[in-house]
Amino acid sequence: MSSSFPPSLKIAWQNLSNIPAKQYECSFCGASVAPDKGWYGVNPGNNRPTASIFICHQCTRPTFIDPDDRQYPGKPFGQSVDGIPEQSLRDLFDEARNTMSASCYTASVLCCRKILMHIAVEKGAAPGDKFIKYVEHLSENNYIPPDAKGWVDHIRTKANEANHEITVMTRIDAEELLSFTEMLLKVIYEFPAAIKKRITPPA
Repeated sequence: MSSSFPPSLKIAWQNLSNIPAKQYECSFCGASVAPDKGWYGVNPGNNRPTASIFICHQCTRPTFIDPDDRQYPGKPFGQSVDGIPEQSLRDLFDEARNTMSASCYTASVLCCRKILMHIAVEKGAAPGDKFIKYVEHLSENNYIPPDAKGWVDHIRTKANEANHEITVMTRIDAEELLSFTEMLLKVIYEFPAAIKKRITPPA
């Protein structure tokens, strides 16, 4: 998740308290942590702790856990993908994952749509074409595994609903589309980059 200060910068928070430890995945640095430093709020009715702000002991950034054990900011959905050559495409995929943590499901679906368009143009499709033509280009040129081609129609349908109709996407819609997009990025970029690194002799 993007931030206004660099990841290397540590913050010395003041007046921290010892609070019951909580295990979670930090949305900022991705580490699995269980800090016991931060602040807590109580229920005015019974004075019992009901919500807490934890400080990650890896990156020192704060995470709020509400009374229903929900985490803010939430962790990005899915996994990061290595080997993507263009920074703009890496940023767009990160945006699609991060919008999930903010429950912005329609925005995530639209990001996935744009990612597919970006990949298709990079792989030889004509710029400015219709979205369906980009999907067909990826399929016809074997960038999509044969058994996954049914997902292409699913992405096209859901993305067109989000882009052209007054339709709010659900968490399930976004998770499906983002999972497919992650798989496609791994097939096209991460796996080839990994094997190239293994077979390339050291200089």
